[in-house]
Amino acid sequence: WQVEAERRGLLNLRTSADALPQFGTSEAIALFSGYEVLNERELASRQEVYLEQYVLGVEVEARQLLEMCNTLIYPAAARYQAQLARGLVDLAALGLDGDREVINIVVAGIHQLRAATAALAASLAEAPHGDTQQAADHCRDRLLPAMERLRAVVDGMENEVADDLWPLPTYQEMLFIL
Repeated sequence: WQVEAERRGLLNLRTSADALPQFGTSEAIALFSGYEVLNERELASRQEVYLEQYVLGVEVEARQLLEMCNTLIYPAAARYQAQLARGLVDLAALGLDGDREVINIVVAGIHQLRAATAALAASLAEAPHGDTQQAADHCRDRLLPAMERLRAVVDGMENEVADDLWPLPTYQEMLFIL
């Protein structure tokens, strides 16, 4: 669609933060007021409300993601890391070498999880207040990308942490197990 929109010379506004300001354009005002649907003040009011809803929704999702990572994902990964470490110690006590590859992957994943969680928390703390368009732009430019990076880390951890320790339904469970 993006290619077709460009070919036709149409706007290609991919996010709410990009699209909602269109309520304030002279074309939108002329269209809505010309047909007596909404006047300029009513359009501005709608735009403000929609921007507030967008910002609130993204910020709530960001806070919930942080809470899930801090209270569910990190503890599960740390428990798995401890189990793997105990297994390596037990094998060493028997004079055997254990496979360190999995624990190294889990340790690296935990470091990535903590870094991505901290980055999202920092982006959330930096959210501007007052100007809803600035807040929406911040959601688009900072919060959503930070959430996507954290999601990618968590998806990777899901593939490494033992199923019996993973606290959430996995993609496999949601898609294939009824």
